[in-house]
Amino acid sequence: MKVNVTSSKGLESKLSVIVTKKEIQEKIDKKLDEVKDTINLKGFRPGKAPRELLKKQFGKALYGEVIEKTLNDSAFQALKDKNIKPAGQPKIDIKSSGEDKDLEFTIEVEKVPEIKKVDLSKIEIEKYEVKADKKDLETRLNSLAESSKKYNEKDASKTAANNDLVEFNYEATVDGKSFEGNKAEKLQIVLGKDLFIKGFDKQIIGVKKNDEKVVKINLPDNYPKKELAGKASEFKCKITNIKSPEEQKIDDAFAKNMGAKDLSDLKSMIEKQISKEFESITDQLCKKEILDQLDKQFKIDLPKGMLDTEVKTVEHTMIHEKMHEKGEKDHSKIKLDENDKKEVKKISDRRVKLALVLANIGEEHSIKVSSQELQSELEKQLRMYPGQEKTIREYYQKNPAELAKLRGPIFEDKVLNLIKDKAKTKVKSITKEELQNIISPNSDNKTKSKTKTTKKATAKKASTKKTSKK
Repeated sequence: MKVNVTSSKGLESKLSVIVTKKEIQEKIDKKLDEVKDTINLKGFRPGKAPRELLKKQFGKALYGEVIEKTLNDSAFQALKDKNIKPAGQPKIDIKSSGEDKDLEFTIEVEKVPEIKKVDLSKIEIEKYEVKADKKDLETRLNSLAESSKKYNEKDASKTAANNDLVEFNYEATVDGKSFEGNKAEKLQIVLGKDLFIKGFDKQIIGVKKNDEKVVKINLPDNYPKKELAGKASEFKCKITNIKSPEEQKIDDAFAKNMGAKDLSDLKSMIEKQISKEFESITDQLCKKEILDQLDKQFKIDLPKGMLDTEVKTVEHTMIHEKMHEKGEKDHSKIKLDENDKKEVKKISDRRVKLALVLANIGEEHSIKVSSQELQSELEKQLRMYPGQEKTIREYYQKNPAELAKLRGPIFEDKVLNLIKDKAKTKVKSITKEELQNIISPNSDNKTKSKTKTTKKATAKKASTKKTSKK
């Protein structure tokens, strides 16, 4: 095989490849030797027919198969020999082929740019830990105290008041008629919490043990049986017991009941729990910081093919976001203005650059995605669509290429976690309010949620899709 680079400009290269007819014939002969034992020709035992006779009868069919494989193999080898790592699918153009001819073809390819090695130990990142303030601690402690509160039976002569636990049986009717699920026994409610039916508690206040009470109230608007939702109803209640709450002191004894050594230890446990609850957010901030540093650190030429593909993806996403904002269903009515197009270009440049840099780091450190990790990600995707698991699983079974795309986000996470482990990390304690200001600096501490263009049909987006607006 002869390989020549006929042109090279920037990341684009054109190669000329010649595979001689002698090499092709050798491959055909080898293929004939592989299959001869499986061919039955009249007058010959399997495997004993002369090669020339086999070639005469099956040569044309084998030639097509051999040429296709030779084309793919030699194109791959040609790029490898010239140290060209393709950034996309190479374009192959056959110039000459045929029996008793050399195979001549050209390869047009965009290569992955050279990316310098990153010393991960020199990356400096700030890791946030959300600390609980006094108000957070008090709220959690009070909530724990409330949930573990003990109730003592109330004197039968005393009436039920707010915060009392009332136990009762009931039978409900709508328009004087029973309905499915209209009865219950020994139902318990804590008066004042209004957790049963809104307004129900108020009508129970003042009852005594063994009293009978008719509560007239509208069923909730979200009642499971739609024909009854919001309907006026009557609950005939028989009060079976009333208990009053025992004062719950928040002290060392209480803390021990909660599994802590003492109250100080319990507070420490709560602080760690609160910090843990914000871990996914602070982890994303940490990864964003890494991506921002890599984005600033690298100035590289970007493959046009990758960039064009990414621009189309970002444009598609932006159009659908605008359709959602405007309540528009017609895709063709949404047009992107110049500012939108500049934003699309900016996002696409960043995505492609970071995808290349992360891929390079992953390759340097031999990061792989195992089949178990891929399967775990698939299961995660299935849990996002309850009731549709079978359909989605079948879709991936029929489309292995789509399943392979799940590797991208997993690979990116593994690379980012590697960088986090090796980088210099400075831990900084912040409050929830400070965290909110970092996430949305102009939000006046009002929560703003942003949709991430990564994993919803995430299953269908590769690693370049995840490094979008981080």
